[in-house]
This record gives sequence, structure tokens and C-alpha cells, in this order.
Amino acid sequence: MSRLVKHNANHPFVIRLGDIPGFEKLSSDEKVKNYQIHVCACGLSRHKPFCDGSHKRTADEDSAKTYGYDVEGGRRELKDDSGLQNEY
Repeated sequence: MSRLVKHNANHPFVIRLGDIPGFEKLSSDEKVKNYQIHVCACGLSRHKPFCDGSHKRTADEDSAKTYGYDVEGGRRELKDDSGLQNEY
């Protein structure tokens, strides 16, 4: 069964290790505390939950339209939500 998932983010969530509550108990090394993890927010990454840069394909999308992406990364505009269920 297919489903329509809409994401508003066209960039990853950035998590700095030092910002995680309690992390200061694990390390006092500034380099480690400043290390960043980029988590996928667009839903297109092939390495979920981590960002692989796939969100860059959405840069030219029209925010008033809905798009569907296939597993090969192809994009098409959806006229309504029912189109996704039949093809994806």
C-alpha cells in the first residue's frame, strides 16, 4: 500500500552532540561536542535517518504543488493524492 507523506523541510535537521541533554557527562572534548549529525527531513535520503543531500533535488519545486518521487529519484507533479496510490 502506498501513502502520501508531505514534508515541508528542504534541508536536514542538524543535531550538535553537545546540545543533547546529558552529553556533557560523556565527553568534555570540544571537538566531539561540536560534531554535527545531519538527519533527513525531506524523506528522500537513501541513507535514512541520515541526510545524503537528496533534498537538493527539491530546490526548484513550486510550493503550491505536490510532487511524488519514485525509487530512482524521478519526480512528477501529482494532480491529486490518488495518483500516488496507483503508481508508487
